[in-house]
Amino acid sequence: MEWKNAFDELPPAGVPVIAFVPSYGSGDKSRRIRAQYAPAKTLEQSCDVEGGEYDEETETYWCVAGWYETNEYEDVHWRVGDRVTHWTPLPAPPNA
Repeated sequence: MEWKNAFDELPPAGVPVIAFVPSYGSGDKSRRIRAQYAPAKTLEQSCDVEGGEYDEETETYWCVAGWYETNEYEDVHWRVGDRVTHWTPLPAPPNA
């Protein structure tokens, strides 16, 4: 598994990857999360959620650009509040 520096290279928009969030402060642990990077106006946001950016031309709410934790069972994307320093593609699934 080859980790890429998130400051030098970002994954393709909307593609889930494993993101590394280093520990901050005393007692915090580093985390590896399933996440995606979303450039501006690429990840839709529900109009029921606060924040984001509204585009009057398309009448669409967008998540602000950044990293979002994702899972494959929900359409909810949680903004990653800590700094992502590295990422790597998800491994291929096992052969069934």
